Amino acid sequence: MVGNHDQERESGGVAFLDAFARLFRAQKETAPEESEAAKPIDSLLTRFDAAVSGLEQKIEESRRAMRRDGRAGATGNATVAARAEANQRLMEQAHRAILEDIEKMHAQLGTDLVGTDLVGLSTYLQRLHEVVSTGRHSRNLLPRLRYAVIARFLKEAGELALARLEVLLERAKLSWPDPTYYPPSATAEEIERSHRRRLGEVRESFLAQDLERTAERVLGIVSGWKSDYPERGSPLWQDCVLQSVAAGIRGHLVKEASDLVSRDRDLVLERAQASIGKELDAIHAAMEGGVHSLEQANRAVASSLEALDQVVPEIAWRHVQSQLGDLRSAADASDDTRA
Repeated sequence: MVGNHDQERESGGVAFLDAFARLFRAQKETAPEESEAAKPIDSLLTRFDAAVSGLEQKIEESRRAMRRDGRAGATGNATVAARAEANQRLMEQAHRAILEDIEKMHAQLGTDLVGTDLVGLSTYLQRLHEVVSTGRHSRNLLPRLRYAVIARFLKEAGELALARLEVLLERAKLSWPDPTYYPPSATAEEIERSHRRRLGEVRESFLAQDLERTAERVLGIVSGWKSDYPERGSPLWQDCVLQSVAAGIRGHLVKEASDLVSRDRDLVLERAQASIGKELDAIHAAMEGGVHSLEQANRAVASSLEALDQVVPEIAWRHVQSQLGDLRSAADASDDTRA
């Protein structure tokens, strides 16, 4: 009996029904005539068997569908992965192609920057970004001043780079490409006005780029384009090439300025000492006058830090100008000699 119960539990109760069916069939074989009372039971068993068979069929169909979905899902994932891999290859090809054209443009314009310089310069700017970016909102003086000084260098270097590129383009008898489509009805004045407006937008966008974006642009990387770069040689492609050349000049100037200030760090800090001392005195005066709230104390500190954000970078940039002026003049003279 125990064995029978175990079998019933293992088969979910179906063994009991099978035994009942066998008993019924045995009785039917020995009985000379089928009783009327047995017909409803026989019909019930038949319907039950049909229901179980239908249920098992649905379960099997469901299993087959799940296997198909699994295969389809695996195929879908493989398709997504293959597409991502293909896009990665396209992006790498575009990066290689545009870097080749950037190097050629540097050579054509005579910037004295070559491929290995560009890769090293991009790496330098990226690392500089990682070092100084944490000081942007710092209350610690040296990290904050380091960020402010480099930000000033980046701004000034951007202006100088665009001015330098303009001279080089004029010397090479090249003009800035315009990817804008103009209808046949557009007048020369309208085209010129549109061109000037676009150059203004390019200039504004270029100068707004931080160290990280400048590091990418040196190599012709436009992160928003991903693998969807314009056609090689098109006006938009050439526009990107020239902006990358300007980014290279800019990055080179930032590195020169940073190296100079690092070399003459003590001298720059000595010149900034009076300004730092003045703001320190202002904080002491606020404390001695009585600080009655945290907000008041924060205002006093913030005011002093913001003043130093302006004064110390100005001192550093003046020092750079005094040291790099002769180098810029020598470079210009060298360019005139080559021309």
